[in-house]
Amino acid sequence: MRIELVTLGDELLDGRVVDGNSAWLGGRLADLGLVVTQRTTLPDAQVPITQLFQAIAARADWCFVSGGLGPTDDDVTIDALAAAAGVGFTHDAPTLDRIRARFGDRPMPEANARQARVPGGATLLPSEVGTAPGMLLTLAGCTFVCMPGVPSELRWHFETHVTPRLQAALAEQGQTPHHRRRLRFALVGESPLAARMGTLTLPASVRVGWRAMGAITEVKLSGPEAAAVDAAAEQVRGVAAEFHIGDESADLATATLDAFRVAGLTLATAESCTGGGIGQALTAVPGSSAVVVGGMIAYANQAKTVLLGVSEDLLATHGAVSEPVALAMARGARDALGTDWAVAVTGVAGPGGGSAEKPVGTVWIAWCGPDGERATRHQIAGDRGQVRARTVALALDGLRRGVEPHAH
Repeated sequence: MRIELVTLGDELLDGRVVDGNSAWLGGRLADLGLVVTQRTTLPDAQVPITQLFQAIAARADWCFVSGGLGPTDDDVTIDALAAAAGVGFTHDAPTLDRIRARFGDRPMPEANARQARVPGGATLLPSEVGTAPGMLLTLAGCTFVCMPGVPSELRWHFETHVTPRLQAALAEQGQTPHHRRRLRFALVGESPLAARMGTLTLPASVRVGWRAMGAITEVKLSGPEAAAVDAAAEQVRGVAAEFHIGDESADLATATLDAFRVAGLTLATAESCTGGGIGQALTAVPGSSAVVVGGMIAYANQAKTVLLGVSEDLLATHGAVSEPVALAMARGARDALGTDWAVAVTGVAGPGGGSAEKPVGTVWIAWCGPDGERATRHQIAGDRGQVRARTVALALDGLRRGVEPHAH
């Protein structure tokens, strides 16, 4: 089954808006075991859109279109679809009534009547989340599904109107969708992970893909047989178990919180160079309050002394970016908040502030828990944002690894 995506809008081409709809649609189609074969973005211009629709009709089975269903003159998706099919319009009275009803006591602008136009032979897809209905039209064997560009509306249309139709089409054609698994590993690059996987003999029917996402490396496994994909996933997990943080959408913060939750432990944070980044990553996860007691941003030396009890002598002797200070920060946070664990970070994020002894990117991370305490020094390459992001990832991973033995 050949599937194409089309996103429409001047704002997608001039950089004002990032095309998140294509990414979401591609992911949802992959969840259904389907693969997008081509994606195209065009400006709000009827002629090139019409020509594109005609070309797609000759080569694809399904085409999902995002955008251009609004009430203004530059919303020309329906015009282009009608032109590609060589048909005219009718006005759907129930749709017009629904649009008017959405305005409540306010008068409906006359321009919104355009959203009730239906090309000949098309099927309206009623909306419960916006004024724009979706549209479905089969042209030369290709089914075009036009959906609003507003992300929340597009997702509602896809789940409500599109998913059932795709599943029915697959069943009718007797097609077996590809099965997919996504495994996520933290703080290990593609090359070393691939080297470990090179020792495996995976089923020949399973395709392997890679995706690097900062501190996370994702291994994508897909194939026509669910059992073979599952078997491959088990092998890959086993060969890099210490780096594995979960599957599908797993992230380091969630994996860390899960380990703490299972072990019944609590944690606190003490942050200097990350400025609260560790706490933000953790507390962004729903339910984190069961684990995270609190945290302190001890940026200046005075804050390290007042909030965490780091002695002035220690700071004067070793400097803020040092192993003794990092350990004292972690110890102070754990004692102050009465938690089982604490993590502390102190470093030179840049672009200035470095020295020959402690260049930009120097970071100390300390962990303090029931089994003792430890600290590690890291030299992180990159700009300020990259140094801070990597530090957050390393801090979380150290917590996860420290607690996981207690979580089983």
